[in-house]
Amino acid sequence: MLLKSLESTASSAAVIDALRRDGGVIVRNLAPVSQIDDCAAELRLELGSYDESKRTNFSGAKTLRCGGVLRYAPACAALIAHRMVLDVADAILLPSCADYTIGSTTGIEILPGESDQQLHRDDTSYPIQVAGLELQIGVMWALTDFTVENGATRVVPGSHRFLRAWHRPDLTHWEQASMPKGSALFYLGSTWHGGGANRSGSPRTGLINTYCLGWLRSEENHMLEVPPQSARRYDERVRRLLGYTTHGAGHDLLGYYGGDDPVWVRQDEGAAVARGQVAPREDSRPPSLAEIGTSATQDQACAR
Repeated sequence: MLLKSLESTASSAAVIDALRRDGGVIVRNLAPVSQIDDCAAELRLELGSYDESKRTNFSGAKTLRCGGVLRYAPACAALIAHRMVLDVADAILLPSCADYTIGSTTGIEILPGESDQQLHRDDTSYPIQVAGLELQIGVMWALTDFTVENGATRVVPGSHRFLRAWHRPDLTHWEQASMPKGSALFYLGSTWHGGGANRSGSPRTGLINTYCLGWLRSEENHMLEVPPQSARRYDERVRRLLGYTTHGAGHDLLGYYGGDDPVWVRQDEGAAVARGQVAPREDSRPPSLAEIGTSATQDQACAR
């Protein structure tokens, strides 16, 4: 199975169809090069000051990483909240949650001489798996050209169809996400993938953003990575993605905050009602056990 590559003129529906079918899809030239260069420039200092003590066999001996990018790289917000990215996240995640959040944001630079990263799934941090339920998606933006020689991400097409509790897929047949700067690789959290070996003379730089179901704990702690004083610079759409809002409203509410910090995005209960998340009338709420017991006692009294 080949990894499908679409042009930026493709519809979101075409991207979603390919992603569901294959577990991954490339959209070429999705963002302008000038925007990509701004993001790369803002990530440069953090990548250059990578803490060597954080290296592991999994993260790579010659790979630089930086997380929580919205704290210091505001240009990246345009990629994180890109309209097509959110269209895809809406289609994959919203059937299973009231809203989704950013799971993590990570700049990754694979230096010359790095070997293949271990193939893996991103959703294994969650100790559950239900057939047909995607817990998260990932989007890898190419901040430089991704080539076979410089370590383009390896993807095992179709591997999202294997429940990890039952079968380990054949990981010998992978494709590399070769794509020009400004392109994006979309992949499901259940899809096996990993960084490639860099056999070139130049670094391969990318920005990977994940999005998870809103009722799951995100991989990064955004309240500390991007605290309110940093998050206030962003519009409501980005602040919602960071989790500065509740998940759901009314009876579905999680993450309540009773303060008045302007960073907070208040839920529109009317919109939640329209989505079927909140009962439009109090009397349509399912009764509690205590209420059922009270009602039964009253009925018995009336019968006497």
